Amino acid sequence: MTTIARISIPLALLLATSIASAQSLKPGSPAPLQPGVNSGTVDNFVGTQYWYFIAHPGKIEVHVRFKAMTLLGNAQRTSLTITMYDSAQKWHVSRILSSAQVDAETTFTGTLKDTEKIIISVEPPSGGLVRMGGDYQITLAGTVSYGSERANGDPVVGTYSSYYGACKFLANGAIECTDGTTGTWKLFDAGSHIYAIDIAGLHYSEQLVPGRGLVDTSDPTIIRFQALR
Repeated sequence: MTTIARISIPLALLLATSIASAQSLKPGSPAPLQPGVNSGTVDNFVGTQYWYFIAHPGKIEVHVRFKAMTLLGNAQRTSLTITMYDSAQKWHVSRILSSAQVDAETTFTGTLKDTEKIIISVEPPSGGLVRMGGDYQITLAGTVSYGSERANGDPVVGTYSSYYGACKFLANGAIECTDGTTGTWKLFDAGSHIYAIDIAGLHYSEQLVPGRGLVDTSDPTIIRFQALR
């Protein structure tokens, strides 16, 4: 990229559509960004999230907005590191967004001569005993195209960390955990990604937040089943 600059653009200039895509925790398998506003939630307990898009010759813009999560209802200053790099890792550029009570914004701009697959990593603060992170939005503009969403069955299928150890949510609706606990899961509402989970004689109503895990529907700060890489 010949030019990379940092500027701030009001969110009102961005597209109004919000997309809750399936964020990826795997740098080797980033999730495809989609047209409109791509929304995500990231924190230091879960880790860095990865996205990608295809940039074609010409000018591109990548808008990022971040709002830090609170701690017991109180604002806490948190910084995210946003890094863009090409799939061959010949170049990379990073920005740090710091937010407390006010949203932080930045825009990457650049002009490309060739078509490239560009990856964006969203990195929360590392370590710490207190959960830190927040909500972010990514929007693209310019000579870009988008990958297709991967169709691998229900998005809840995967492995999670929980009170019962590591738990596998299987495609047949079963749950198997490393401590021997078993259970079942069932999709309750596809539009809001809410699942009914029965495990160890308990019933939970959980919402799937891609790249984060299954959170309590009444208190999203409680991650009952945390996504693993």
